[in-house]
Amino acid sequence: MDYIGKKCPVCQKYFHADDDVVVCPDCGTPHHRECYESLGHCSNENLHDQGYDYQEDKENTAETDGMKICPSCGHANDNSHFFCGQCGAPLSPGQAPRQQQAPPQGAGIPFGQQQNPQGGNTAFNMPFMDPLAGVDSNTDFGDGITAGETAKYVKQNTPYFIRVFHNIKTMNKSKFNFAAALFTGGYLLYRKMYKIGAVFAFIQLALMAVESYLTIAYSSLYTEFLNAYSQSLSSGNLTGGITEYMQGLDAMQILVLYLPTLVEAARIVMMIVFGICTNRMYFKHCKKQIKKIKENATLGENPETVLQTKGGVNTGLAISLMITYLVIMYLPNIIIGFM
Repeated sequence: MDYIGKKCPVCQKYFHADDDVVVCPDCGTPHHRECYESLGHCSNENLHDQGYDYQEDKENTAETDGMKICPSCGHANDNSHFFCGQCGAPLSPGQAPRQQQAPPQGAGIPFGQQQNPQGGNTAFNMPFMDPLAGVDSNTDFGDGITAGETAKYVKQNTPYFIRVFHNIKTMNKSKFNFAAALFTGGYLLYRKMYKIGAVFAFIQLALMAVESYLTIAYSSLYTEFLNAYSQSLSSGNLTGGITEYMQGLDAMQILVLYLPTLVEAARIVMMIVFGICTNRMYFKHCKKQIKKIKENATLGENPETVLQTKGGVNTGLAISLMITYLVIMYLPNIIIGFM
């Protein structure tokens, strides 16, 4: 039986997914193990002689019918929510995960496995991943924005970002974002930072287009340079051979030879800057968007629902941009192959 979202009859607190639950063998009433042990018997022991069988009370039924129960904290959420309004944990689309029933105290555990302090045994219980990475959902991230609200907006990879945002807020320290360094403007578009993402994606595409154009338009010059380089290297006089070759070129040809290196250096610098700065940029973006959503929430509109539908990522746009990058990157080789 699923006890998540139901109340312990002793402490009147909700059962959570990781709680150690003891079920009375006579009537089926669930208890927290600590509550059962402190009481010393089932809370409904006086009803056993009357043939009592555990039933969900009206209060619990009213609170959980038509609701999504958070598998992490047991909070009852509206069916339209994707993340818990209490702790920010993702909600399953259907019924909450079934809780494993712990054996009564003193019951043997097979194969010598040990009981973990949260119930169940260590061989079969998997720890629940905390979407807030240990940060309290009510932690203030500034501008009246909480960690729980930020998790609802971020959606994908929340443990990483919530921990990073918390470090930025409390210690002014961030982490190097390798995905942002690799994909620069495309990563910003993926994270729905459309304005600044479009600018840097255009810059990146422009740099790649310039490099591709030079490779195609001056393919013969690059071929001659590579031949001169190979001959100088084989003769053992690399510096002298390259210097002699360069002396025979005009200023425009020399500039064309150096441009691809300069363009590549600019791209590398941009990648490093993005890796260092993107997490801070995304943190500011999230707070700005969450604040705007909360301020613009109309009557009858649930800000939590809007946060979950407006945030997240744009995978389709990121894939389209990646395809464009690949086309521009390999187009020169295809064209030169047909020349």
